This record gives sequence, structure tokens and C-alpha cells, in this order.
Amino acid sequence: MLTAENRCDYLGIYNINRINPMNNSCKEQIKIGKLDALEVGTQVHAGMGSWSIWTEGAHMLQQPHVFPSMPPIGQSESFYAKIAKQADADGNMYAHEAAKVGQYITLALDPHLEWPAKLRYFQHALKRHCAPPPVPDEPIWVFYRDLAELVRQYAGFEALRLASNEDDMFATRLALGAERDAVESDAETFFGQLIGSGEKRPDWASEDDWAQLKLIRDQWI
Repeated sequence: MLTAENRCDYLGIYNINRINPMNNSCKEQIKIGKLDALEVGTQVHAGMGSWSIWTEGAHMLQQPHVFPSMPPIGQSESFYAKIAKQADADGNMYAHEAAKVGQYITLALDPHLEWPAKLRYFQHALKRHCAPPPVPDEPIWVFYRDLAELVRQYAGFEALRLASNEDDMFATRLALGAERDAVESDAETFFGQLIGSGEKRPDWASEDDWAQLKLIRDQWI
């Protein structure tokens, strides 16, 4: 049988592959004994922030946050459109945003696209679908942070893949006797388009990916 402590931990589950610590309001409920009225089998929505609790003499109700898991990548556009449409019908803005992020990441991974087109999709996902509302509570902030990190993960992967391919090609050209000045000129053009020549990390790149991209770039420029 679940104890009041265990039941409070269950209410703290945040459904994006992590478990957050029990929040203060939940601790207070245990202290004053109000969680004793929560029976096993009570429906609890994913999300740490809010839930419904019935007590013997009173009813306390708050609107729950219902967060989806991070979206799968590589599905068809109709797959994401169906999820977004259902989310809109349910009034679940978080599921809508997750579906759009999955859609734009998938579009950016099209192997036939050049980097500028890929980058537009990544940046659109970050700016339009990974921005939390003003003054969000912690679970909402964490959800949007995780969406943004998912975009950066795939953007960094694509940028590093392209940079590695060009790095190999530049090295092969030198080995075959090409003039280094000509290779460096082409490298400057390529990396200027990919990540620029400065030291400021772009918003689409994580710290680790940015460090690796600069390392590859700086050996040619």
C-alpha cells in the first residue's frame, strides 16, 4: 500500500525521462495530513505542479500541467500534423509545441538540403516552439528547456557531420598536392557559412558542439 510519502513522490513524476524532487507544497500536504485522503487509483496527470485533492470537508482543485514526452524524430509530416491537431482540440499547448519541434527537426535532417535551409528549420523550432511563456513555473521552464536542448542536439549533430566531411575533403586535397592557400580559402568560405568566424556561440549549438566545431574550423582558418 502506498504511504503518504510514496504518494507524494508519485505526484512529483515529470514525464520527460526524469524525476524531480518533491516540491514544497507537497511536503506541506504531508505535514498537515491532507494527502491521507488521496487513495490508490486516483488519476494523476504527468507534471509536477498541480493536482486535485479531496479532503473530508473541503475540495481543492488546481489545473494540472500535462507534459508529453520528447517528440520522436524522423516521422512523416502527417504524423506530426495529426498530433498537433489533436493537441489543439484538447487544449494542450505543450503537446502542440512538442509535435512542431519534432516536425521541424525532421525537416532539417533532409539530406538534400544545404546548411542554410537546415539552419532555418532549426532556428524556427527554437524561436517559435521552444520559448516558454513569461514568468513560467519550474516544470514549464524545464519542459521548454528540454525541447530547446533536443533541437540543439540535432543541429549540432548536423553541423558536426558537415564540418567533418569537409575537414576530410580538405585534408585529402592537401595530400593530393593542392595548394594550401587555395584549400584554406575554400575552408574560410565553408566555415563562414556554417558557423561564422567569430567566437560567440550561436543559439542553435550546445557548448560542447560549439567547442568541437571551432576546433575543426581553426585548423584551416
